[in-house]
Amino acid sequence: MKELFRILRESDKLGYKLSAICGVNWLIRQAFKWQFLVFEMIACAVLIKEISAILEISSDYLVSLMVLFILASPFLKLRFGVERFIFYFMRNFVLLWIFSKALDFPFQENESELWILMFLFSIGIYQFMEWFQAKLFQRYLFKNILNKDYLGIRKLKDKLPPKINLFTDADEGDANQRMMTINQRAVKKDYQDIVELSFLNYKRFTGLSHYRVTWKGFEAPFKSPLKKRFSDVDEMYHLVFRVYPFGKRINLYFKLIRLDLSRRKAFTVEGVKVRLVNE
Repeated sequence: MKELFRILRESDKLGYKLSAICGVNWLIRQAFKWQFLVFEMIACAVLIKEISAILEISSDYLVSLMVLFILASPFLKLRFGVERFIFYFMRNFVLLWIFSKALDFPFQENESELWILMFLFSIGIYQFMEWFQAKLFQRYLFKNILNKDYLGIRKLKDKLPPKINLFTDADEGDANQRMMTINQRAVKKDYQDIVELSFLNYKRFTGLSHYRVTWKGFEAPFKSPLKKRFSDVDEMYHLVFRVYPFGKRINLYFKLIRLDLSRRKAFTVEGVKVRLVNE
């Protein structure tokens, strides 16, 4: 217990602050997500009752299909690991309970349209808050924690990334030196003891490009045949940043953010449009 209090006393207070911000951000996101899921279950129950009444059939068939869908959908998450499967199975079990309660609830005849409208309204709220909250959280991260210019995150009208940037440092052959260098430059100085780039993966897009032979600095006439060659079109970098609330010396962390960055977008200027082969 004394060791725990010593760690808490000696830890950087920025770690607590960032953890609290991430926690509040997660709670708000979950709250809006659950309001959408609850209204979804209620709307499904209302629709099943309405369809059964219109078609003059028993609702047991539709209810069975809905229950089967709710219980089976978590199995699609098995490819992401057992922990993800257990989480979604428990979540869907709660949704199934809400759905059963909604089926037993005696809705009035004129309430069906109201619940459907409320469900559609909840979709709009959820989608807007998902977008707005992500933008707000990223704005905070790039202003206080991460080096946006170094990472090459920019709009078309913004200036190009500096000469020393993520994409040049990612070419470093030694993996340990590469990650140490990127961490030193991607994370702002005050947060380097509590925020770490833990994973960096990338994939390369290669495809055919067509061109004409140049002659004295000019493109050859159109009647000359097109030539083709393979070239690298883009590289996508997948970065995962972690937060260590008590500092990196203690192996306790949670994911801060995942970024998917494109080398092409980082160095594309306004008026120049490049298309990926698989777009």
